[in-house]
Amino acid sequence: MSITSKRELFDRELRKLYHAEIEILDLHSDLSDAAASEEVRAIFGGHEGDTVDQIDRIEEIFAVLDMEPREQGSPIMEGLLAEKDQFVAEVEDDDLRDLDVISIGMINERLEITLLDRLLLLVEELGLPEPAAENLKANRSEAQAALERMQQFLEDRRVEG
Repeated sequence: MSITSKRELFDRELRKLYHAEIEILDLHSDLSDAAASEEVRAIFGGHEGDTVDQIDRIEEIFAVLDMEPREQGSPIMEGLLAEKDQFVAEVEDDDLRDLDVISIGMINERLEITLLDRLLLLVEELGLPEPAAENLKANRSEAQAALERMQQFLEDRRVEG
């Protein structure tokens, strides 16, 4: 399908974000299970509720725009999931495992923030209803907070080490 308008681009990106958030539920569970420390497990385990809320907000956007909630896969997300699978199979050292888990989580949050920024730009340019912008902004704020928690973990490790 060729994209010929900003609205078609928005629709595609919204479906990609929806797919990503659904995948993130499993990703965070897998990363939590793979983590060596309770601290890292807590970072990912505590984000599950936020992810469910984010999915609900995306579904509200579909409803506001009278769209069928539908996912669209993304090679970037699929690559991140493959990276996680490879890491789980290869990394045995506890410290390295925590660092890798956090790194994969940070890549995920940055991807999510990028998708949200693109959607927010399009929402504004298209003049879409305010609830769509509000929900995207709330999701972005939560993704940014999650990224900052992960960055703080790395900073704390750097100071301790």
